[in-house]
Amino acid sequence: MLYVIDQWIGKDAVADQWQKVRRHAAIPDREPFQLLRQYPVICGLFSFALGMRYQELQIVFVNAWGSLMYTAQLYNAVRQEKLMPKSKIWKDMAFVISLQGPDKFFVGDPPTGVEDYLKRYILSMGYSAALLAKNRRKNAHAVSAKGPRQLMKLCAVGQLFAGRYCDNDAALAWTPEMIKPIIQAKFDDDSDDDEEEEEDKISSPSKGNNDGKALKVRPTSKQAQESEVQQSKEVKQSKSGALLRQARYAESAIPTTDFLYKLGNALHAETVEMSLDYLRIHRFCWMLLRSVHDNCKPRLLETYGGGYLERENQLPCVVGYIFMSATVTSHIAGLLIPKKKGVEVSNRLLVTAAEAIEAMIDSGAGAIEQKVLERMVAIDFGGTLEQLG
Repeated sequence: MLYVIDQWIGKDAVADQWQKVRRHAAIPDREPFQLLRQYPVICGLFSFALGMRYQELQIVFVNAWGSLMYTAQLYNAVRQEKLMPKSKIWKDMAFVISLQGPDKFFVGDPPTGVEDYLKRYILSMGYSAALLAKNRRKNAHAVSAKGPRQLMKLCAVGQLFAGRYCDNDAALAWTPEMIKPIIQAKFDDDSDDDEEEEEDKISSPSKGNNDGKALKVRPTSKQAQESEVQQSKEVKQSKSGALLRQARYAESAIPTTDFLYKLGNALHAETVEMSLDYLRIHRFCWMLLRSVHDNCKPRLLETYGGGYLERENQLPCVVGYIFMSATVTSHIAGLLIPKKKGVEVSNRLLVTAAEAIEAMIDSGAGAIEQKVLERMVAIDFGGTLEQLG
């Protein structure tokens, strides 16, 4: 990725070769970056490839550090316990959770009780809930076979083209299994009238402005047909956060022009997902974890002693210690050290953490990414993020 930026975007890759040719031939000089000026499609492909690669890099990074995952859990706990005014919303975090889906952060729906906060934290860390069992067997597996929970790469439609334009894989095969999710993907703001018109258009390829040709998506077996009928009764959520509405028919005949129109819209809709800067949000999450730790440190020492944190990369563990202090659980073997004897169950650490989160939001740091996205992709979020929070 850095090589492409350096060789093609940071400097004119053709300029040096052009100058060599000019020494031996009487040809006029050329504009800088003339190749890219003449072929804007190449610019678009560069932008797409770099965006996809950068998103992949960001997801790997934030998963390794756990910054977004565990600050999101702490933020949820503070809001559920009403330790912060309802009007105080961490807009950037609310937006990320809405894109990725709550299950990626909370192993299901957002928890609503102190015991559940700790349980979901343990599960997201990649440990088994058996660690909380009172009569846990000594040989019970502590580590979950699924491993730690991770955020996922978005841009589900863009991923279909990533192999060709990011990895130079010329064998880009389109199969019904790949095409069908794109055809079914719809946004939740489609009106019923639009859906009826679309259904008429699709079921009658000869109507409307199209060439009458259609892309067929057919089940290949009886089992596939039964699966499709079952899926048609459900409303699914794709990796990109777009709603997959009910399939209207078991055998879809999609006009080619209509399909390409939908494909273009789907790629355009993923602009926000590709533009989201996880690394910027990571920096603010990490600063928040430092602030929470600094504010909670005296009480953490009283509760757990001096060995609860050895290195700064263990800051996400502070969230677990805060949750455990508010429950009757005294220790979690292999993950969190035991409480000191005689320490009372209290939510005082959670209250202190809430103060740090509220201070961060008041400073404006909780909506930085929202402002950047509004400027980059010309979208006014308006009250959307207030509703998500």
